[in-house]
Amino acid sequence: MCQASPTNREATFDQPQATPSSQQRPTIDLETTGKVINPTNFKRDRINRNHLLFDNNKNEEWFVNTTNVEFPQDVKMLLSKGPKFALPIENKQFPLFKYIADGEDLVQTIKVKEKQEEARTKFSLLIKDHTTTNRQSAIDRAIIDTVGRTRKFLSKNDNIRILTSDKGNKTVAMEICDYNKKMEDILNDLTMYRIQRQDPTSRLQSKNNSLVDKIYKLELISKIERNKLTTNTALSPRIYGLPKLHKEGIPLRPICSATGSPAHNLCKYVADILKNITTVSAYNIKNTLEFKSKINNTYIFDDEKLISFDVVSLFPSIPTQLALDIIKDKWTTIEKHTNIPKKLFIEILKFCIEENRYFKFNDTVYTQLKGLPMGSPTSPVIADIVMEELLENTVKKLARPPRLLTKYVDDLFAIIREDEVQSTLDKLNSFNKNIKFTIELEDDGKLPYLDSMIIRRGNELKLTWYKKPTSSGRIISFNSKHPKTMIINTAMGCIRRMLRITDDTYHTEIKNEIKILLKNNDFPDNIIKTLLRRYAIENNHDKLKTTKIFKSVAYVPKLSERLVKSDCYNTEDIKIAHKPTNTLKYMFNKTKTKIPPLEKSNVVYQIPCNGKENEPCDSIYVGTTKGKLKSRLSQHKSDYKYCHQNNNQKTALMAHCTKNSHTPNFDRAIVLQQEQHYSKRFTLEMLHIINTPTNNRMNYKSDVDANSAHLYRHLLTNRKPV
Repeated sequence: MCQASPTNREATFDQPQATPSSQQRPTIDLETTGKVINPTNFKRDRINRNHLLFDNNKNEEWFVNTTNVEFPQDVKMLLSKGPKFALPIENKQFPLFKYIADGEDLVQTIKVKEKQEEARTKFSLLIKDHTTTNRQSAIDRAIIDTVGRTRKFLSKNDNIRILTSDKGNKTVAMEICDYNKKMEDILNDLTMYRIQRQDPTSRLQSKNNSLVDKIYKLELISKIERNKLTTNTALSPRIYGLPKLHKEGIPLRPICSATGSPAHNLCKYVADILKNITTVSAYNIKNTLEFKSKINNTYIFDDEKLISFDVVSLFPSIPTQLALDIIKDKWTTIEKHTNIPKKLFIEILKFCIEENRYFKFNDTVYTQLKGLPMGSPTSPVIADIVMEELLENTVKKLARPPRLLTKYVDDLFAIIREDEVQSTLDKLNSFNKNIKFTIELEDDGKLPYLDSMIIRRGNELKLTWYKKPTSSGRIISFNSKHPKTMIINTAMGCIRRMLRITDDTYHTEIKNEIKILLKNNDFPDNIIKTLLRRYAIENNHDKLKTTKIFKSVAYVPKLSERLVKSDCYNTEDIKIAHKPTNTLKYMFNKTKTKIPPLEKSNVVYQIPCNGKENEPCDSIYVGTTKGKLKSRLSQHKSDYKYCHQNNNQKTALMAHCTKNSHTPNFDRAIVLQQEQHYSKRFTLEMLHIINTPTNNRMNYKSDVDANSAHLYRHLLTNRKPV
């Protein structure tokens, strides 16, 4: 491998390299036409080129318009960047409350109180300095202007949904009526789905908790595990569709989001137990790299064929009873990894895969009548177990088994004698009448499998990276306002994958593919060259593993880089994981059924006072709850009902109402922010209390001083949170 020379250093990714100003020499613009540029106009020309680059994306195929509405070019090009494209952050969009909550969580990693207070002061001053001195660049302003025009265009055409494609990572514009009709066409299949009269979430939540208590009382799980598996804030799974651009008529692929559903955590617990019996497999491969180690340089005879098999609709095809029977037969292996009795384990498993096959679409609840539940953590593991059983059963029946057979979920690869191809397919399809396979044969000595292309060279097999026809090649744009390290690491991940999959014979052409891919995602030529050199260098060095704890922090360009280099947190043990918040995602329609505010949990909320007759009151109470908002409001209503009888003053809200004979306006309660992390949610509550004008504040003074959030008071000017 070639080594980097001292004179050919890697480019700095955080900022452009300085250009010498002492000599006013003409500059050759190699990136465009090669014309000579006057150095006095170089900065202006660079801005124009950046603007041109943003407005004239070379990948118009990244945006697919299925509507009759014509999209302006700049709107189309912005949306083609995808939902992960991070936008510049204007001061009015600065996520102040979220950033303080994340930063306070960092500050608290310093255990010495005196140093913690010093760090907190430095952190607040960093924010103050950024909000007063930050200025947008010309390219940032150009993007912000385009965002404004796009927002107006989508607001004017509110009958259009902006979606992400099922495969290929493309942006799709589709009319709402067209989307709803295609979803209804899927759900009107009476052999697969049925409408339920009632939402079973509450009943299933109770049963889930009952099963968890049963395991706990048998002393098979700890109290911590019991609390993790118990849920009191369950939501219905929600279904949505992604456009399948590679299919005629662009149908939708149904996707079910089961996070937060009644048995979601219990399903994960069961799946972790079942995974143990899939670790030892004669056929499984973890990824393409492992497949390469099995296939590369393998000898193949002239009478053998390269074949791939694929199951048609895997999860819906697997009967639950078949899955249960197979798992029962494998109990001697499973019981080595759990203390749960067989009868109870099967009862839990049956609850997970049969009773939780339901979801909601547009406020209508549907039941899935057959197959494994979509979105359940148990489904992929059980499908793998069934596929393993299928292959073992099939291989036994074949007179001449495949010389090589691998499996990645439901994608099979095999080297089979030409006269055995049809009999192998027949045996695979005979395992169960519901599980059917499609077959693909090698063409001109080539066969695509996963993201690789298997190539027959003489009597040897070689592997190279393969871009599927449906793939857009869209990754994080170099112009996206992500941390530059994240953009660079994403690109390096693509380079590593593409080159490590590929046999050395094809490295030259794959490097050309890499250059095209990165160029299409706005990476400058010098950065592309540097990344390829970095790959060559790192291949000669072992990577050091980090043992640091990662803390998630909202990403704000320039400010976040200063935070990383500061001493506002325990830099020895903690590493910051940046999370961009201002992305194009909000322009992409949320196709899942919206969660009503009252159903949301882990929230900071606000309840206004209604005063009393002829005496309006502008006071506001701010609180937080881990449970659903409707449950917390019910507690407040109960407290208010009896507050006059028992002089109940559990909260500042009740104290205010008792003292002034006022009535809370529960109907106007709103969610201020949602935050899973308890410590951050507590800080957010304090910030919202501080942000409420003193004359309108119901909360006790001790609520404000309960932690150090009051030290951020100078940053708050009764502003709305972003």
